Amino acid sequence: MNLPKNSFRLAGAGLVAILGFTSPLAQAEGLGSFLYEMTQPPVPKPNPQLQKTREAIDTLTAENYISFSPSKPTAHVYVFADATCPYTRELHKKVPEFNAKGIEVRYVAAPRGEATGPAWALYKNIWCSDNPKQAFDDAVKGKSVKAQTCSKNDLRTLIPQDYLGKALEISGTPTTFYQDGHRVGGVQATADLPERANWAAKIMANAR
Repeated sequence: MNLPKNSFRLAGAGLVAILGFTSPLAQAEGLGSFLYEMTQPPVPKPNPQLQKTREAIDTLTAENYISFSPSKPTAHVYVFADATCPYTRELHKKVPEFNAKGIEVRYVAAPRGEATGPAWALYKNIWCSDNPKQAFDDAVKGKSVKAQTCSKNDLRTLIPQDYLGKALEISGTPTTFYQDGHRVGGVQATADLPERANWAAKIMANAR
């Protein structure tokens, strides 16, 4: 591929800016960052085939999920979760690591079984507690969660999560959705979650 000459002049100017006015350590760090950016693939536009998935996920508001977030998140993911599921519990162990890398994890209710079953009963106790975040954390760590009586407002914000899970055909937990609409199932598929989440956020920023 032949690049226009002015592109090399711009690159050279960037190197001069890095090397000419900084300390040796800053030069090394700056040059590494510069070369990294130069070698990255272009950020694609969002996949139009995932548009409906993105629209469905975007119907969720802060009152429809339980958030575990760093102070300044760089990206977020939605995780359809069942607090009784061993794989959800395994994934939750990684949340501090994800948060440390700037990723907000938004848990959405997806308990298995019928609405009158034990998994849903536990999730209702989590959701209807005074502190759903703490109750969820306790539940996935195997601690007891106090039985709750759900208000109409509790149910109003919980029921859409169930509807969305069915609309997206969630068949197992955890199921993770990135901002660009891609999904992965299970725990092993989230090994690169921070990197993938940040990439998805860049894709969505490129849609503007």
